[in-house]
Amino acid sequence: MKKYLFVLLVILVASSIIFIGCGEPEKTVQPTTTPTATPTTPPADQPKTGGTLRIIWSTGPGPGWGWAPAVFGGEGAYADMAMEPLMEGKFLGGERVPRLATDYSYSPDGKVITFNLRQGVKFHDGTDFNADAVKYTHDALIASGRMTSNLLSCDVIDDYTVSFTFDEALNTNFFAVAGQIIASPTFVEEHGPEYAAFHACGTGPFKQVSYEENTKVRLERFDDYWGQKAYLDAIEGTFILDPVTLVMAMQAGQGDCCHSRDARTIADLRDAGFNINETLMGMEAMYFNSRDEDSPFHDVRVREAFEYAINKEGIVKALGHGYWEEAYQFQMPGMTGYLDDIVPRKYDPEKARQLLAEAGYPNGFKTTIVHGEWDFGDGVQSIQADLADVGIEAEIVSVQFGTWATTRQEGWDGVFIAGSGMVSDFNGTLAIYFRPGMTEMYSVARPPELMDAVDTAIRAIPADEELTNICSRIIYDLVLWAPIQHHGDNMAYTDRVHGLNQGTYGNWGAFDAELVWLSD
Repeated sequence: MKKYLFVLLVILVASSIIFIGCGEPEKTVQPTTTPTATPTTPPADQPKTGGTLRIIWSTGPGPGWGWAPAVFGGEGAYADMAMEPLMEGKFLGGERVPRLATDYSYSPDGKVITFNLRQGVKFHDGTDFNADAVKYTHDALIASGRMTSNLLSCDVIDDYTVSFTFDEALNTNFFAVAGQIIASPTFVEEHGPEYAAFHACGTGPFKQVSYEENTKVRLERFDDYWGQKAYLDAIEGTFILDPVTLVMAMQAGQGDCCHSRDARTIADLRDAGFNINETLMGMEAMYFNSRDEDSPFHDVRVREAFEYAINKEGIVKALGHGYWEEAYQFQMPGMTGYLDDIVPRKYDPEKARQLLAEAGYPNGFKTTIVHGEWDFGDGVQSIQADLADVGIEAEIVSVQFGTWATTRQEGWDGVFIAGSGMVSDFNGTLAIYFRPGMTEMYSVARPPELMDAVDTAIRAIPADEELTNICSRIIYDLVLWAPIQHHGDNMAYTDRVHGLNQGTYGNWGAFDAELVWLSD
């Protein structure tokens, strides 16, 4: 499950934060108060100060968490409590929460976004946060190729004002720059970006004090934090990738909470008596080789048949342990582009056989199912059996991560099954998949009517929900992908843990660490 998050990064173009559209081209003032989290369990009394929250992370350190060009999405959660962006987006609803910026405005032509920055903020190394620091991070992102090519420059107006100039006015520009974590330039220059990637030096409520490679990361309260001071003294994260060992560690009292995207692991922890903070932030889907005119999947009836052939409800019931939901479109309710009036293509093998016959395959055909060897293995086996029932002989091809990543960008034969992080701003997803020159999920067809609809949708400022919905409807009607299930990024925790609002923001595993406290 570890690699689901690579997809989230690709969609967000190095930002693990999500937003919905852009505002009007005049100044938009945001509230400057610290957001209030909703505790996962009602506190028995007033929050207490002190103590160390011990988190067991179910995935490895990845490429790091403290330097924006290195972060591949979910791994940023390990030190999210130390790092902050200009603004942060709520996972559902798209509210923009001020962090290091207090407000922002657009130029009349929509090509320049200007942020006013919070004053009096210190990095953990004691240096000042200012516009130069914002420019330093974004210049590094541009140089690394990890920033949208639509961004032309990041410019310092004064110590606490910074502007971003874009080639085109798109409503996806805001989240491309507002969600990047900002590190201390002095720290990065002194230690180098490779070191900074695993040793966060940001402005958050906790500062990182140590890292044991592939084993443990420790953060302590930052008393000079600009916002609400943390209740906890420290947060200690330990990496345990084996799910059986993770469950045993929690049962042995080695963690106060733990993170897992694996439904069986979370179910085992639930059955062991732990509380569960449940989220749905990911999606598993079938992506067809519809771009190749010689492929059976170039025919929409074949793609439709595949969706009718799959018993999604059965898969979710057997493998989801109560933590999956069957999916019939990419989005969930509350996300832009979600269609509430579609008729889901639910399990109907007879309908699948009929469509195959109409497409010229009355006896089915042979194909391949490519998937990551870590990803949805039991589900792929179930899909193979469902397809056999309608005459499709599907060979399963399990690939390692490098091949999996290359496959996304260079194409495949047959069907590619992959997990994907979801974002509330569906326009961002559309831009990555369906703008000219983009290669994400390469073998998915790019119909001209969809390309035109996407271009119209992402140029609307402010974003127009109806235009986004038009794109979603074309994708659904043409079955350009077939979602299977929505899955979670969950946390199990003991009764001592209060205020854990993980899943509120777009960064998987992130939470408002300053609001968490431990009871006796």
